[in-house]
Amino acid sequence: MSQEEFLHELRYPGDDYSAVPFWFFNDAFDPEKVRTQLSDMKRKGVSAFVLHPRIGIPEDMPYLSERFFCAVRYIVRTAASLGMKVCLYDEGMYPSGSAHGEVVARNPAWAARGLCVAKEPGRGPGAETIAALPDGRFLVYTFTGGTIRGIHFGEDDGENPPPAADLLNPDAVAAFIHLTHDRYYRELKAYFGTTIFAFFTDEPDPVGRNAAAFRPWAPGLEQEILAQGGNLAELAGLFGGKTNPTVRIYTRLMKQRLRETFYRPLSEWCAAHGIALMGHPAASDDVEEEFCFQIPGQDLIQRRIEPKKGGIYGMESVQAKLAADIARALGRERSASECFGVCCRNGRPWYMTAEDMKWYTDWLGLRGCSLFVPHAFFYSVRDGADGRRSAERPPDVGPHNIWWEHYRAFAVYIRRLSWLNTGNVSGARIAVPCAGQEVPYEEVEELYRAQIGFQYLPVRLPCRLSVEDGRLSVSGQEFDAVFDPLDLLSGEMPSGGLPAGNGKIAVLKTAEQALQAAQDHPSWRAVSTRTPQPDLRAVRFRKMGVDCVLLGNDGGSTIRTEIRIPGAQKSDVLTAVDLWRGRAWALSAPGGEAHIVLPPDSTLLLLTGGAPEGLACAACPDPEKLPDWTGRFQEDKEAAGENKKVYTLVLTPEEIREAVFRLTAEEMCELYEDGRLLGVSFWNPHVFDLRGLRSGGDLHTLRLIVTGNAANLYTASRIPFGLGVDNKDGSGLL
Repeated sequence: MSQEEFLHELRYPGDDYSAVPFWFFNDAFDPEKVRTQLSDMKRKGVSAFVLHPRIGIPEDMPYLSERFFCAVRYIVRTAASLGMKVCLYDEGMYPSGSAHGEVVARNPAWAARGLCVAKEPGRGPGAETIAALPDGRFLVYTFTGGTIRGIHFGEDDGENPPPAADLLNPDAVAAFIHLTHDRYYRELKAYFGTTIFAFFTDEPDPVGRNAAAFRPWAPGLEQEILAQGGNLAELAGLFGGKTNPTVRIYTRLMKQRLRETFYRPLSEWCAAHGIALMGHPAASDDVEEEFCFQIPGQDLIQRRIEPKKGGIYGMESVQAKLAADIARALGRERSASECFGVCCRNGRPWYMTAEDMKWYTDWLGLRGCSLFVPHAFFYSVRDGADGRRSAERPPDVGPHNIWWEHYRAFAVYIRRLSWLNTGNVSGARIAVPCAGQEVPYEEVEELYRAQIGFQYLPVRLPCRLSVEDGRLSVSGQEFDAVFDPLDLLSGEMPSGGLPAGNGKIAVLKTAEQALQAAQDHPSWRAVSTRTPQPDLRAVRFRKMGVDCVLLGNDGGSTIRTEIRIPGAQKSDVLTAVDLWRGRAWALSAPGGEAHIVLPPDSTLLLLTGGAPEGLACAACPDPEKLPDWTGRFQEDKEAAGENKKVYTLVLTPEEIREAVFRLTAEEMCELYEDGRLLGVSFWNPHVFDLRGLRSGGDLHTLRLIVTGNAANLYTASRIPFGLGVDNKDGSGLL
């Protein structure tokens, strides 16, 4: 594919690369409202959604009832008529596996069970003593009383929620599949494999919610633990956060049991019915669970990753990359990430900004996510005597937020990242082994900081690896070295391909060794820089025959540096692409070195091998060097509205035609002239470029509307907004 063709595909990705938001179906069914919302989503560039039954559905529409499916059939039929795709959700509400309590209603013996520490041996129905502890207590296997969150008001945590099912019991799981998946198929068979492309399963929990005193357990597990040399008394470590040999044996066996009894049957059902299993396991560092997903996925929630501060720190930093890398290793094109859920600043409901959403989107895209699942678009935020829908896991990042009128900008940007990350070939030269919940994260921080490409590689991968000519090969990816800081390659990998220290491929044990090896092998770095750039993220890959480097800024300050792409063809120019605006230009690179400018909340795509003929040559734009017009606008207080402030500025025709400027304002800025939208910006610095604008007459009045955060509309918070405001840390209140 030529660069011209590549750029065309990149600017206008198809519906297959759409965001697939959770659509919270959380109120009474209204056909007109459904069609209006779905049509609006489609116009905004959102061509798929997860149909997620959510708390707020009236009690006269019981889960899986005929009245419930009357609504579901209409929703799916409407989506099909609009050319939209639907991912079904397998629970009412979450975590998955209980069919809103219907599994336990079928058989009370199928309620969630688990292991606890008790003062007395197990007594009563379903109770079994597993072991006596040295301190006189007992390990008892019994019912947990665990629950899930339901879909009607009064069924939330602490109220009267539905009972959770025993996900480690094959009979209970079979009942769950029959009640949900089989029923959905009977009702919607004609749409499977066309409009319906997947089933979403959500963080299954074997003991259920509100059962913190319990740990997952299954009958006969004690014999398996003993057979592998375990000591049952050491299982007390499960309840004190202490790791020991038996706890490690237990964890491996328990996760294996859950895969076999829950994930695998769901995966096989989806494959047999022409759709994919997507969703995510409970923990961000789950590895082998992802093998069961046709679309491996994870869940970026609750600001566990802090924008501009915590992009590479902590266990949660493995998200998106781990799922994407496992998908690559399995030869699967797509990986998903549920994202933005409850990512509110400083714990204030609804206080998430468009800037935060852009940062998270960049963060996910730089780590390989190719299917974005925004959490969430709310069907209803109607609040009344029956409950508060708007307060249920906000924010709505779509139809009920301040940016919805202009959401197409985000929709297209997500499509571009998804297209880039679908079916590409990674340029990472280092494989990082992982297994179970042993995923290196602290150890790879220095690789991120030094722009050294790596790929997580599960050691229990269900396919054969090969080592030839000093390179490791798996599913079309090739690696020059293995960085194994957790020593997971002791003995042969189960796939039989890579004995540790076999002399055929370099096995590195420390970050220092990896950094030195990358210095000796420059091609292991996605880019090299003149000076260290610890916040610069760089990912190299090949897409449809075109060599690409995607750059991003994880930090809060503008990056200005010279870069060189190791091993790239010598060229005096690169093709640079601003993925947000869809603008491409030729970037001067004398001797193969180019100067880049990456403000916070930005990405830059570079294509090597020259630039298409006729593409204008330009430098990377630097917003901080533009004139600041913040003080030139005058506030029109009479024109202000709820959560909106209005400012005006009068310009001559010459001034408006040459105007390119920046503003400081919080949060969303819309610039108009005579009712015509000239531009919209979502974060600081707000940049408007009016050069070349066709204009006549003597004077032109610009009208700037600044809209405050949605928290001002849905909560008692008063987040400062307007010209001159910059809530960098999100701590300010009025």
